Amino acid sequence: MAAFRLFPHLPFELRSRIWELTVEPRTVEVRVKKDNGLWGKILHVTSSTPVPAVLQVCHESRNQGLYQQAFKFPSGVEPRYVWVNFEIDMISIGDTYFDTIEPAERQLIRRLTIQRENTDSFFHSESQELHLYFNLEEMHVICEDGLLAWQDAWEYVYWPCPKENIRFIDKETGQIAMNGWQLGDPK
Repeated sequence: MAAFRLFPHLPFELRSRIWELTVEPRTVEVRVKKDNGLWGKILHVTSSTPVPAVLQVCHESRNQGLYQQAFKFPSGVEPRYVWVNFEIDMISIGDTYFDTIEPAERQLIRRLTIQRENTDSFFHSESQELHLYFNLEEMHVICEDGLLAWQDAWEYVYWPCPKENIRFIDKETGQIAMNGWQLGDPK
């Protein structure tokens, strides 16, 4: 790959705009490591999502504020963090309990993916905690037990974002249900 050696000589405003154009929406996997399974003390956050390349280029690109350190868990024994752009990144918490995420970060999350079975526990209890994510604009639900198990949830669960921005995705087939439970093509 050829190097553009004149880049440092461009006006700061132009360089800054170029750095901004490197930002793309990502799915950021966030998991919590605990010392004793589900109920143990939080040790740290883990993520399989790579650090954005722009943050590894140079000091100037890191200081643009394109991403922020998140999910630090101040109570964690082994402090770590994940780089996130809350404006465009889809945050995937898998089966992590909703209230595990720190309140300050819950309010920053705009796009959320969860992976669940629609059990009685989820339907009657855990789903009540979705209101904690009051700034959601989009939500994806990876349905471990298939789309049909979630059809009632569309209507009877409180979803903290507009229903037209909710996608139910069958874990096995990739089939998608959305917009009043219309089935779409697999991803």
